[in-house]
Amino acid sequence: MSVTLNSSFPPEDYSFSNSEPSNSLNNAQTNFSTALEIESTRFSTIEWTEIAKLVRGKDQRCLRDHGGIEGIVLALETNTENGIHGDIIDRESRRKTFGSNFYSAYTMSKCFSLSALESVKDPMVVLLFVCAVISLFCGLKKGHLWEGVATLLVILAVVVISAGVNFWTMYQFGNVSFQGSYFPEVDVVRNGNWHKISTGGVVVGDIIFLKPGDQIPADGLFIDGCSLQVERVKIDGQVERETADAHENMFLLCGNTVVDGYARMLVTAVGKNKKHHMMYMNVPHMFEMKRLTSVIGNIGKGVALVSFLVLLGRFLCGKLYDVNGNLVCSGGTSTLDVMAAMVGILATPAMIALTSNPEGLVLSVKMGFAYSMRMLIEVGVLVKETVVFHILACVTTICINKTGTLTKNFMEVSKFWVGLNSIEEVPRNFIASNVIELLHQGIGLNITEPPTRSSSSPTNSTEKAIFDWAIKHLGMDVEALKRTCTIFEIEPFNSKNRRSGLLISNNVDNTVHVHRKGSPEVIIPMCSHYYESTTGVARVINKSTKALFEKILEDMAENGQRCIAFAHRKTSIRDYFTFSKQQLILLGIVGLTNPQRSWTRVTVEGCKKAGVNLKLITGDHPITARINAIECGILGPEPQHGEVVEGMEFRNFTAEERMEKLENIKVLARATPYDKLLMVQCLRQKRHMVACVGRGIGDYMALRAAHIPICFGTEGAQFAVAYSPIVFTKKRNFLLILEILLWGRGICYNIQAYTEFLITATFVSLIVDSGTTIFANGSSTIDAVSHVSSGRVPYPAFQLLWVKLIVGTFSALALIIKPPSQSLLNKPPRNAAEPILTSSMVTNISIQALYQVIILFTINFKGMSLFKVNSNQKDAMILNTYIVCQVFAMVNASLLGYNNVIEEMKKKKMLWGIMGIIISIQVLMLEVLKRFLGTAKLDLKQWGACIAMAASSWLLSGLLRTLPDLKKAIKYIIDWSSFKPKVD
Repeated sequence: MSVTLNSSFPPEDYSFSNSEPSNSLNNAQTNFSTALEIESTRFSTIEWTEIAKLVRGKDQRCLRDHGGIEGIVLALETNTENGIHGDIIDRESRRKTFGSNFYSAYTMSKCFSLSALESVKDPMVVLLFVCAVISLFCGLKKGHLWEGVATLLVILAVVVISAGVNFWTMYQFGNVSFQGSYFPEVDVVRNGNWHKISTGGVVVGDIIFLKPGDQIPADGLFIDGCSLQVERVKIDGQVERETADAHENMFLLCGNTVVDGYARMLVTAVGKNKKHHMMYMNVPHMFEMKRLTSVIGNIGKGVALVSFLVLLGRFLCGKLYDVNGNLVCSGGTSTLDVMAAMVGILATPAMIALTSNPEGLVLSVKMGFAYSMRMLIEVGVLVKETVVFHILACVTTICINKTGTLTKNFMEVSKFWVGLNSIEEVPRNFIASNVIELLHQGIGLNITEPPTRSSSSPTNSTEKAIFDWAIKHLGMDVEALKRTCTIFEIEPFNSKNRRSGLLISNNVDNTVHVHRKGSPEVIIPMCSHYYESTTGVARVINKSTKALFEKILEDMAENGQRCIAFAHRKTSIRDYFTFSKQQLILLGIVGLTNPQRSWTRVTVEGCKKAGVNLKLITGDHPITARINAIECGILGPEPQHGEVVEGMEFRNFTAEERMEKLENIKVLARATPYDKLLMVQCLRQKRHMVACVGRGIGDYMALRAAHIPICFGTEGAQFAVAYSPIVFTKKRNFLLILEILLWGRGICYNIQAYTEFLITATFVSLIVDSGTTIFANGSSTIDAVSHVSSGRVPYPAFQLLWVKLIVGTFSALALIIKPPSQSLLNKPPRNAAEPILTSSMVTNISIQALYQVIILFTINFKGMSLFKVNSNQKDAMILNTYIVCQVFAMVNASLLGYNNVIEEMKKKKMLWGIMGIIISIQVLMLEVLKRFLGTAKLDLKQWGACIAMAASSWLLSGLLRTLPDLKKAIKYIIDWSSFKPKVD
């Protein structure tokens, strides 16, 4: 499936000169098509397939033969500074020649065709179709045309309904898979202007700016940049890191992740390098359902084979009768009668095999996944892989960060210290001009943004808050700053080193300056001096001033502020790589605050009730982390010893100490990306099912190691959006964590409920159909429409369709297509090793199936004498009792795993509605359409008997549900009665 390109006319950014209103649309379309055809010919002489191959094959020699990157740029008619022209004609011509970066999708008609083809692949359906054609031929000869037509209509209805459900599921998956948020944004320059566009809109010839956290959207060539390091995941799951540059390795491949540095790249190939993941292939539920379907289907085919042999033996022995009671045998009868007999002999086993194949199991899982994914999209959660539902139901621990997750994704400067004075205490006018100038340089230039977008505010929330504050409170003029300074080198922020760097030249006095910013724990130890705020004089950091700085940082941490330090030193290019790191001069310390997200405490409490542990992993000071954890409820008012641990301490534990203290650790402060990874790995070693919530480059290792990565928002690193199977798209309310846990558990419980119901109904149908065929008493008839076969299976063709609708479609709607109950969050997580079909479910299936088989066989063999009915009424009672039994079985299955039955029943409005529809149609079939559908009318006494026998299964289910409690009560009574008090 794919997103198709919008080809509406006229394009919004293309104008036409034709002014005749009557023909404007046709002329616009013609002009556009003509212009596009002309534009496309300009690339006709380019060996663009060779260009695509040289990047994928990393062929240096082929690159040189094409004139290096300059030759490729020239051939693709682009510019390294200004990019492509970028109008609609240019973009469309490039897509027509080189391909699109969007996925390719099946059309709706193709989806339905594939669904219909899948439905008719069943050999039993093909066999029934052949029998129907023969029956139609026999009916033409005998004047009974309606029998063959009815059979064909039944088969057609079964195929259409199955294809329709398959199509709906596939269509839902297509809509979910290709939401716009699935494509992250990328910085691209076109016609000299930088834009943010979807990666799906990238075309060959585009110039893209890459920064840490970006996922390379297409194959291309490195143009220029600094310290670009990328990672790729190999087929065996191992991660390989490599450095890209303009000489040794300038080949950049689609899907690799930028982990350090920045660069500009030229796009040389799009589209074909994209992966398309099938949405429901590697899902544990699917494998288990397919295995169950295969086992039950094979049992059904075995029973059908036995039925066929019995019927064939009757035919060969001369013990087969037609509907008029005439003997039919292999000899002595007309060819037409023999053909009709063979139709009955073949149709009966085919019907048995078809009804005993629970294909609804696999289909119900697909339907449940599609419905759940659609409902989650409406609340702002994009689920891209169905396997996550199985994992979500089993999640025991969630690792979260603070910024952008517990707190909102924007920050504000609440404190700024220059030297030993805060700006609130010393107005800006009193701060030395040289200090102000250096702060402008360190704040305004030490950011990682596309080259020509530096005048705008940074996208990183921390940099943006400081950047905007400096413009407002320090009078920073970004345009003037750019004119007076030349950037030699930028060292992007590195989560491991927790700092970034900048080397610039001041064009006014030709001095060279180095700037650093990052965590105070990293920057301040690199400083030997600090600037006095009012005089601008550098003072030595001695023991007393160092203690004062530590007190400042501690006070800011206790107020929940995140601290960033700025440092500087005048240097030279020659001395840049040799000067001591301990010779920087501290410029200032900024404190930033993050508003906490709404419903954070409610979410944390809900996770605790659901048996899910939350672990806060943050780079903040331990005091800041502890305060935030107390505010949101992860820690109690008075944290216990060992609940807050620093990253370095956790890293230095021995393996045994880590595993011993792991459960008690709730907050990991001053954590590096490696510490996050180590925490996730340790949790997995202790058999926890781990979800990890992140959005930045510092989270990528932990996200990759977790069972289920969750990207909290679409503004984070592109790799996190593309790599995470769960993305919070519209609103980043932390309460959505509970929402996805609820839906993960809900779909598992729904699948279990439907599995129990469907297997019970399938086995009952299989045993009754085969039993009434093999052990038929009286004359065995061959009317393929009225009695399906010579064995008098009690479900005629239309009734068989009705049974399949109830067991397949209606029950799936009642048990699968429904929102989960909130009470599921009061239960512990599922055991990941526990199968869908549990031992208690097997017990329920066995007892319920046995009960239904007993009452249906009783009606079949003794019903005429017990209820004083004729043969047709007896068959009607069998059908009616079976249908009503399944209605009550839906209720039993829907209450699987729930203790408060009455409260749950009040919530199941859709179930009650579907039950009402089934009963209404059943009454209509028996009382109104009896002649047309081959049924018989029942009186109130017979209806009451059917309902009473079916309702008894409900009481039986209630008894089974209370059996564990009854066992506990009996054990308690026995233990109490055997207690003998001591005698002094």
